Amino acid sequence: MTIAEKIQCSVDKTIFTLFKEGVFYKCYNEDAMVFAQKVKAYKVSCKYVKNIDAEVLSLGFPVSEADKGRLSFDMLSKTLEADKYDDKTDKVTFYLKDNIKQGYENWYKEVINENQAQYADVHDISKPATNGLQASELVVLIKNFDLANSTPMQGLVFIHELKTFIKTLS
Repeated sequence: MTIAEKIQCSVDKTIFTLFKEGVFYKCYNEDAMVFAQKVKAYKVSCKYVKNIDAEVLSLGFPVSEADKGRLSFDMLSKTLEADKYDDKTDKVTFYLKDNIKQGYENWYKEVINENQAQYADVHDISKPATNGLQASELVVLIKNFDLANSTPMQGLVFIHELKTFIKTLS
């Protein structure tokens, strides 16, 4: 299933869909909003997808969370007030009673702004000539990096930019 098809599923106000992607269940855009607001306030990732020319919001959790019962489909169905759910190999679809996907535009703008602010904070060290960082300040940057609320990609970007900055000190 393509990302465009997954986004189209998230727009449908009558269903909530979790897609199985490797060892994770992921939901996108409107479904990510519903999950974050009604189920659990997980970190929402933002990524520009070129082939659909849009920022895509996503949220994911390990399949093991569902397998161990911490995020069971029965519990999710009850939390989402769904009539029923359909568990297939590649996705789980919850059939919603009510339109709980309201206020997406405002939520979308908030998440985009939060992600851009965090992304900008991480990228401050990419221009050592303009920000005048010293080696001792690297320790402060590392201590202040919010690992718990960062995506793995943001962590990798942070490490890459630390390495780049260190090379400029030599």
